[in-house]
Amino acid sequence: MTEEVPGVLVTWTRGETTVRWSSPAGGVEKQHEQPPQSVVAWQEYDEALVLVVEAVNDAPFTPSDNAVVYRADGAEQFRLHPPRGLLPEPSDVHGFYDAFPQDGRPLLIMVTRNAGDFQGRIDLETGKIVDTDRWR
Repeated sequence: MTEEVPGVLVTWTRGETTVRWSSPAGGVEKQHEQPPQSVVAWQEYDEALVLVVEAVNDAPFTPSDNAVVYRADGAEQFRLHPPRGLLPEPSDVHGFYDAFPQDGRPLLIMVTRNAGDFQGRIDLETGKIVDTDRWR
């Protein structure tokens, strides 16, 4: 996948553990132990951002904070935490599964144990996931 948004060009292929992008600030390379689930770049106000959804920790009852928003220069802006209050048992919210561009900002998909999946968006002021709802 090669994705270009104003200010950033992401080069990553599903199954690879290295995510690369270039911007006016230079080249960035992020190495992961396991291949990420998805990578999305977008323009927010006058800033290019890159979201990497890392592999979900599949150990039983181990919630994953497995999504990171980076600035174009590679600096981490937020490590995202899926909202644990979606279900009565917080550990049932397993982590982030996917993300894709929609209406100018990525839509994140969160996976749960035995309760279906949820969707939400990033609040860039707080780094929290908002506008949550059941996915499909």
